[in-house]
Amino acid sequence: MQSPPRSLPARFVCGGSLVPILIVVAALALSTAIFFLFTKKKMLAQQDAAAPVVAEAKPAAPDKKPAKDAPSTPPAPVTPPKPAPPVPAPAPVAFGFARPLDLGKQLVRSLATGDFATAGKLAASADAAQSDSAAKLFEKLAGMGFKPGTEDQVEFLGLVENRTRIAVPFTKPGTNETVRIQLDLERDERMGWKIAKATLPKAMSSAIAALPAMIVPSAAGTPPPAPGTLAPAAPMKQLFTVEDGTDALAFASDFVRLLLKHDFAAARAFVDDAKVPVERLVGLCIVFEEGQYALNTSKPLIVTIANPEVSWVIAQVQSETLQQNTEFGVELKRGDIAQPWKVVGLNLSDILGSFAKNASKLGVPYTPIVKNPKGGESLALYFEYDRAELHPRALKQLEVISALMRSDPSKKLRIAGHTDEKGRDDYNVGLSHDRAEAVKKQLVTLGVPTDQVVTTALGKAQPLSPNKKSDGTDDPEGRSHNRRAEIYLDF
Repeated sequence: MQSPPRSLPARFVCGGSLVPILIVVAALALSTAIFFLFTKKKMLAQQDAAAPVVAEAKPAAPDKKPAKDAPSTPPAPVTPPKPAPPVPAPAPVAFGFARPLDLGKQLVRSLATGDFATAGKLAASADAAQSDSAAKLFEKLAGMGFKPGTEDQVEFLGLVENRTRIAVPFTKPGTNETVRIQLDLERDERMGWKIAKATLPKAMSSAIAALPAMIVPSAAGTPPPAPGTLAPAAPMKQLFTVEDGTDALAFASDFVRLLLKHDFAAARAFVDDAKVPVERLVGLCIVFEEGQYALNTSKPLIVTIANPEVSWVIAQVQSETLQQNTEFGVELKRGDIAQPWKVVGLNLSDILGSFAKNASKLGVPYTPIVKNPKGGESLALYFEYDRAELHPRALKQLEVISALMRSDPSKKLRIAGHTDEKGRDDYNVGLSHDRAEAVKKQLVTLGVPTDQVVTTALGKAQPLSPNKKSDGTDDPEGRSHNRRAEIYLDF
């Protein structure tokens, strides 16, 4: 008999094990527990933190029935915010000049039209408190008859210390004489060029004397005055002054301008004759005449040393004819500050070198001032080889010298003729005589009396340069320096 089939254990129901099912159920239970224990608490905390923000954004409505016992509190008054103080607008810039001469030209235009108020503001642009006084000064000058020059007459004088100086011309009343107001300018990054000091000529001194005295508050840091007393006041720094002859740049400027005008007699009054040979001064006049020099328009004069008793000034000049820019030095000295300046030195090496270089292209040297072999300096005229005719350059030189001689008939000059070593001695003596006489003849033609001129013939006896090189060969350039006539001024 067949036995009935046995029932399978529960773990084998549905053909698989129950273990995986139990693991899944346990994992779900564990996740649920973690959610309620940790994650939900964190979410609630975040909601609590966000609740004040919502409350601030949307406040809850007040209860409709406040408690009877609670006293009513009026709402605090709302204080409106204070308006921000207005930002002050920057002070308008009245003037702004990129170049010093622009300021001078604008001043001339204002004075020419009688706009003294604007002229005063221009003059006192560095100190507006003095603009009214400056306007009154210009009005006073106009009433005295001083007339401003034209814009193109405004001049750039030079540089001294940290300032740039320009000059504004005026015509003196009832004359054609020109005087200048000198303006010392400083550069302001905001305003451009402004006037720091104005120096008037002595002819205008009565106008500046009429200006009212001006005062300014005492400097910052001064202790306050005692009760019932006035604050001390200090004199305002004077904008306008009168020239007193102590300014080195002004003195040098006047001296150089006289030389450029070939006014030797007036220029000589600036010079110490014991220190500067008259030949050197005449030679400089000759250079200016020949080269048609003028002061450099950008930096004409530069004070390099400015001491109370010694000053050095560099004069920069230019010649359109020669296409040259060169310079020379002027040394000034005085015993003390109470004495006037005198020119005690002229350094002409640069300007004479430029001339010599230019003349060498023509085959004839041109160094108008030479060291005499026996000492001192003399004026030199040069000649072609074996010739006694005057070179066109020599004619120019003699025009300057003749004007000097005519101004003082008591003066005399000596002319010495020279040759190079080529030729016989007797021939060279005769040639040097002809050269000296040619110079004398031209001076007499130009109006110099015959008895003011003395000539001598020296042949080849006193060469300026070697006639031969060190190796014994001929030196054409050295011989060209020796074919000359030298002029000694007996002053």
